[in-house]
Amino acid sequence: MAEKSKNGHYGREDVAQRAGVSGATVSYVFSRKRYVSPDLVKRVMRAAEELNYQPDMVAASLRKNSSDTIAVLTDDITSPLQMEIIRAIQETAMQNGYFTHICGGVHRLESYVDNFISRKVDGVFLSVDPSAVDNSHISRMLERGISVIITSLRGFSDARVCGLALDFAAGIRMLVEHLRLLGHKKIAFLSCFDDGFEFDKRLPAFRDAMREQLGENEPIAITGARPYESTIEKGYELAVRLLQSGQPFTAVMCTNDLMALGAMRALRENGLSVPEDVSVAGMDDILFARSSYPALTTISHRAQEYGRRIFDILKQNIDNKSVVLRQKITPELVVRASTCACKV
Repeated sequence: MAEKSKNGHYGREDVAQRAGVSGATVSYVFSRKRYVSPDLVKRVMRAAEELNYQPDMVAASLRKNSSDTIAVLTDDITSPLQMEIIRAIQETAMQNGYFTHICGGVHRLESYVDNFISRKVDGVFLSVDPSAVDNSHISRMLERGISVIITSLRGFSDARVCGLALDFAAGIRMLVEHLRLLGHKKIAFLSCFDDGFEFDKRLPAFRDAMREQLGENEPIAITGARPYESTIEKGYELAVRLLQSGQPFTAVMCTNDLMALGAMRALRENGLSVPEDVSVAGMDDILFARSSYPALTTISHRAQEYGRRIFDILKQNIDNKSVVLRQKITPELVVRASTCACKV
């Protein structure tokens, strides 16, 4: 039986001896920096469990000048979509030996950046309103060797910043085509972004798709005043405004699924049936979209794939700062019961 160290704990060499492997192999198993066969991993983990061994990650990070940690900063930690994406990032990071810090809100952004730097975080994913972050925040992190990835390159000119964006324009074209093929011509769009908001392109993409597919130069659009207020309540409010406008429509598209759920409630309360009277579609494919009644037609954000790719892009830049990837991910159309053939 191995002897405990002076501090009363078994060390890496004790685990190596018990498992019949080298100390380096034990390090690779816990750091996941190199491939170790499944058989050796099982032996090392069994020995570590028997000896109640936990590696000193702080000491290891000091030796290699890397913390093996990343951070996710989101301004809407309560969003179902955000949590699905963050969970995928966290799981992928853990599989690669990284710990994930999850931070909510940008009201203390300067403090967050200070902490990312002082804690030697290796990479940061910024999933926030671009208007809340300026180039100086990002430059501070980049200058300290922290890799940065954002949801798009909107407003950020630094060539060192990585990006992954959902191609909303492609998704909106899919939704418009889906509704058009069902016979809908009067399609309304409920948007929490108005024309003055430059960072979100869903509203202009909707107008482009309606013009290209239906020859509609002035499609119906009801917009909100506060960007990113894409809640159930906002969807309800905008749907009521749409009904009060008196404009004819047979289908409704919304900025996201939560707004679509609110819109469906407003339509039902005003005596309209979904989808018999009005077809409704959202965007994101959150869990609630699958369990709503009727189940919601939407474009899937592909949250699992999106989260995995966020980490993969970030990791490549952590390993090699010259690898700066800026990619788009194409959504998928998910047809459910909230849309059907136009009855008019």
